[in-house]
Amino acid sequence: MRSFLALPLPDDLAAQLAGFAGRLRVGRAMPEENIHLTLAFLGEQPVQALEDLNTELEVWRAPPATVDLAGLITMGGVVPSVLALKADGVDALHNQVKQVIRRAGITLPHRRFRGHVTLARLPHTPTANDAPALGRALEAHGAIRYPTVTLDTLSLYRSDLRPDGARYQRLADYPLRG
Repeated sequence: MRSFLALPLPDDLAAQLAGFAGRLRVGRAMPEENIHLTLAFLGEQPVQALEDLNTELEVWRAPPATVDLAGLITMGGVVPSVLALKADGVDALHNQVKQVIRRAGITLPHRRFRGHVTLARLPHTPTANDAPALGRALEAHGAIRYPTVTLDTLSLYRSDLRPDGARYQRLADYPLRG
């Protein structure tokens, strides 16, 4: 099962971010129900591995995360695949989550973690209009800032890929209360 661990955002903030992403007219804006802050992408995992992870997460304790959402960034290499909002304040939580994942016997690929909330998926093969549109969005809104938010739930999600984009299903929630 393709899955990941993420911090869901409050509904009102997710709605604001989805609306903002839609107004940018860059790539395919993320729908409100897909707005979250990923801490670890698990990839394809057998159900037993996810059950073992669930067992570890049910007894794990961590404090809520205080997150600053500020600044548009692109991710994905020379030809960016994602337009995102930078999320500061989650590095320590990410490292703790990685340790729990390892204890559950899941091996993660070695990737540099950059806290972010994906706002839009960019085309794999950009058209002549895509780069200028992205440039305008970054120039006009690159320094955008949202109020600091405290996130108190870690969630395990299932991700199903479809032609019109991924569909996410929340499988379990783990309160962050220290």
